[in-house]
Amino acid sequence: MSTRLAEPATFQGVTAWGALAVAVSMNGGIPLPEAVSAVQWRHGRAVALAGAPGVPVLVVLAPEEEARRIEVKPTVAGARRTEVIDFTADEQGTIHALVFESVPLGRDRRLLCRFGGQGEASCEELGERRCLRLAAAGPEAAWCYGEGPEGMLLHRVAGRQGPRFWLPAEGVLRTAGARRAAWLDSPSPGRLWLVLPEAGLLADVRLADGETRMAELPDKGRLTGAASFAAMGERLLALLPLGPAAGRERLDAPYGLFELRGAWRRIAADRQWLRGARLAGAGGGAAWVWDRAGRRLERVAVPPR
Repeated sequence: MSTRLAEPATFQGVTAWGALAVAVSMNGGIPLPEAVSAVQWRHGRAVALAGAPGVPVLVVLAPEEEARRIEVKPTVAGARRTEVIDFTADEQGTIHALVFESVPLGRDRRLLCRFGGQGEASCEELGERRCLRLAAAGPEAAWCYGEGPEGMLLHRVAGRQGPRFWLPAEGVLRTAGARRAAWLDSPSPGRLWLVLPEAGLLADVRLADGETRMAELPDKGRLTGAASFAAMGERLLALLPLGPAAGRERLDAPYGLFELRGAWRRIAADRQWLRGARLAGAGGGAAWVWDRAGRRLERVAVPPR
């Protein structure tokens, strides 16, 4: 198993890591390649999913560092094609990816692949764990959300923190079911936040003992569709439609940045994006919004509480 590191990636004539350094220092944006299909901002790094169908590539951008280009398929020996279901980065810079592998004349598999900062790579089969979302909950620790053994929905897939799984699919969680619309992240080491937009629920899980606090989110009708979420410490941010949709939401519906403070309170009121923009992450006093229409990652200052 191996991964190949390329020369510093250049997108639209701008060296990616240089653009990122400028964006961090000047509140600018990072140009992204046209083929990007997902973007995450984690621990001061942008990770973009690019590449042709079946041959995904993860591009990692960090200030003052050369861009890393990770070709996923060569890491999975014998794969006919691979697809990245979800991905994240931990605070050490390790990239974790949920990978769906299609094997010639064999059964398809779900894998967790890890890519270290020095080019080391490894993958392991997830077995019965049908992971849909992935989060890093500490150094080298990763958990995923999806159906799995014992009727549980959260599964430890890397590290030794806590038991192998938590969060039984019971009550409202059974009704909500495991859906790709879910959002999973860690507000602090040893904790996970799970948002189920269609059910309007937030689960706060303490991984040491499995203690789970469930909360209903306000204004449930705005959470479906193209809503996206990010954790900035103990603050939950969301990119939500600016107004209720009469019937099916328009493709050019405007979205704004909100924070959960009892109700959804709008922040950065001078900024808005077209439907389809995604909240890629937050940290360091800013949210990072993937503007699909503009093909860039934008930094948005978040005022202190």
